Amino acid sequence: YTGYHSGYPDIYLIDLTSSARSRIINSPGTNSGAAFSPDGKQIALTMSFAGNPEIYVTSARGKGARQITRHPAVDSSPTWSPDGKHIIFVSDRTGNPQLYSVSATGGQPQRLGVGYSFCTEPSLSPDGQRLAFTARSGGSNSVAVYHFQTRSSQVVASGGAEDPAWGADSKHLVYTKGGALYMLDVETGATNRVISGMGRISEPNWTR
Repeated sequence: YTGYHSGYPDIYLIDLTSSARSRIINSPGTNSGAAFSPDGKQIALTMSFAGNPEIYVTSARGKGARQITRHPAVDSSPTWSPDGKHIIFVSDRTGNPQLYSVSATGGQPQRLGVGYSFCTEPSLSPDGQRLAFTARSGGSNSVAVYHFQTRSSQVVASGGAEDPAWGADSKHLVYTKGGALYMLDVETGATNRVISGMGRISEPNWTR
């Protein structure tokens, strides 16, 4: 996770069994949005030590940063494909934030035509078939799901819904809305409020 314990945005790792915390990335500038690769051996994140926020990949201990994107825009929020071969990220290189896919070894990113002009917070389903993201339309955020097979998107939660994250079954999503955490069955539309009354809730994740 990104923490400001040193006064600057650095990446920290917590051992859940011992609660031991260690700072694994503390390069100059911003270090944020760290995401483990599916095999747990690498981390994708945004770093700006070279002057511009770009996507980098490091070892699981934060060593050997390798630059993946190269563009004067801001690149952020990386998420891995299930096979670890591609990274989907957010970039404002066309003006508004959009979703792009790039090889995990680098190369030319390809914009994903998800049908919205303002997209953030991508989350790939574990089966690789669908991509959830936050879409802004009409001044309000919604959670939308893009289907790679049909190349179409649909809104699955609206009215300020954001921060989607898939469960291991590629069927359920968690997302935040109005200070609460919700769980959604994408196939049936059934929604349950999981947590509320704890102040602002953001950036949920789900064990797999």
